Amino acid sequence: MHEKQKAMEKAARALSMRAHSEAEIVEKLSRQGFDERTIAEVMQFLAEHQLTDDAAFADQWVRARARRGIGPRKIAWELRQKGIDSEIAEEALAGIDEDEALEPAVALAQKHLGRGDEKARERAYGALVRRGYPYDTVKKALELASEDSEEDEWMDGWD
Repeated sequence: MHEKQKAMEKAARALSMRAHSEAEIVEKLSRQGFDERTIAEVMQFLAEHQLTDDAAFADQWVRARARRGIGPRKIAWELRQKGIDSEIAEEALAGIDEDEALEPAVALAQKHLGRGDEKARERAYGALVRRGYPYDTVKKALELASEDSEEDEWMDGWD
């Protein structure tokens, strides 16, 4: 089988599993031993046929990760790891609605604030930071989660 055809099949197989950035495809092909010329030809073919698009990949990645409660800082780091240009990443991250991003942050904070002690607040803070939320979002999420837990405690007395 021709080298370019083998590389094309490997790239197609990878893209059939999930979307990949151009850098990910290049890295996969080079790890499998294909030479630079072959990889360049495959990448040119994929681009000409609109089978790779870093901007569309970044938009899709940002939406999927934000839905899973991952903050913008961590998503930006993941995009850098996947070889996405910083400008493309910034444009994709601009699509995150602040209120939408706040919902999973509040839910995570509430989960950690269950006991209501200071250690729980520290754990909630750490969990939000590790998820990649910026300080302003962490602060707001902790405030909202604390308000909700105080309301729940007040209501518990009515049972």
